[in-house]
Amino acid sequence: MSAAVRLQQRVIRASTRLPMPVLRAIAGGDVVVNGELLDPQLAAILAIANRVGPRIETMEVERARRVAAQGMAPFDADLVPMARIFEEVAPGAGGDVPVRVYVPASASGGLLVYFHGGGAVIGSIEGHDRFCRLFAELAGCAVASVDYRLAPEHRFPAAVDDAVAVWPWIFTRAHRWGVDAARVAVGGDSFGGYLAAWVELASRDRAHDGRLRSGVMPRPRAQVLIYPVTDLTHASPSIDRYAEGFLLTRPMILWFRRHHIHESMWRAASPLHLADLGTAAPTLLVAAAFDPIRDDGVAYAERLRATGTPVDYRLHTSLIHGFITMTGACTAARDAVADTARATAALLRKA
Repeated sequence: MSAAVRLQQRVIRASTRLPMPVLRAIAGGDVVVNGELLDPQLAAILAIANRVGPRIETMEVERARRVAAQGMAPFDADLVPMARIFEEVAPGAGGDVPVRVYVPASASGGLLVYFHGGGAVIGSIEGHDRFCRLFAELAGCAVASVDYRLAPEHRFPAAVDDAVAVWPWIFTRAHRWGVDAARVAVGGDSFGGYLAAWVELASRDRAHDGRLRSGVMPRPRAQVLIYPVTDLTHASPSIDRYAEGFLLTRPMILWFRRHHIHESMWRAASPLHLADLGTAAPTLLVAAAFDPIRDDGVAYAERLRATGTPVDYRLHTSLIHGFITMTGACTAARDAVADTARATAALLRKA
C-alpha cells in the first residue's frame, strides 16, 4: 500500500469513527429504503463518494480497473500475516491461471476456493488480497484465490471455463498446502459468486450450452455465495430500487454486462434460469440489503431450497454490495465478514 493510500486510509478511518450525529449530518440524515436503515458509517462514506467519485461506466476498461482498485484500497482491512502463501499457476481453459493460496497459522485442514468479484471486467487477486487474508484467519481455513480471465479481452464463457478447469486441479495440489481434499468448498463474491455457482453446477455434470462436458469432477463440501450474480437478465425489482447511490449502480451493472456477454446469451448463461438445478452442495448465501442485485440471491436461495438443498441465507440489512472490501472503515462490514467466516468454518467442519 502506497504512502498516499495509507494517508487516505487514516483519514477515512478517523472520519468513520466520528460520533453518530456527525456521521448522520455528513450523510444528510438517515438513509432508509423499504424500511431498512443504511449503516451510518457507510452512509457518510457514500455521501462523499457520490459527490466526488468517478463513474466507472464512463471510463475505458483499463482506467476503470485502476480507478476501482485505487478507490477501494483505503477502505480495506489491515494486512493480516499468513503462516504460508503459495503462488501457483493452474492450467486454465485458455492458458495459465494464477492462483494464490493463503494458509493462516490457525488453518485446520479446510480450504475455500475463491473467485473475486468485479463484474467479469475488473477485480484481481491483488484487489482481494486483504479480504482473503482476513477471511482465512477468521475462518481458520486456507483460501485459494483464482485470477480468471476478464472481459472484454476474454468474453463469456472464458471466465466460466477457467473456473471449471481450475477446480479439479486444486484437488491434485491440496496436500501441498496442508489441505484435506474432503473439506474443500467453493465460493466467491458478486461475479465471483456466479463463477462459484457454475463450478458447483459443473461438479454435478450439468452441461452448459455444450461447454461444460460430463466427466468426473470433485464435489465441493459447500458453496459460499456472497451477494452473487445469478441472473444476467437483470430484470428484478431490486436493480431499480437501489439503482443509484449505493456504490454498485444500475448503469455500472449494464456496463459490465455489455463488456462480458451478448444479449442473446443472458438467460441461458444465468444459473437462476436453468431448468434443472439438481441438488446442490450445502449453500451459504450472504446478501446485502442495499444492493441492486439483492433479488438475485433471494431467488437463487429459493430455487435451491426447492430442490432439497440445505441453504443458510443471511441478509445484512444495513450493508451494500461490495462490503467485504470495506472492513477497515465499517464496523458492520467487518462483523458481517466475521459472521460469514464462522459459518464457512462450520460447513467445512461437518462430517
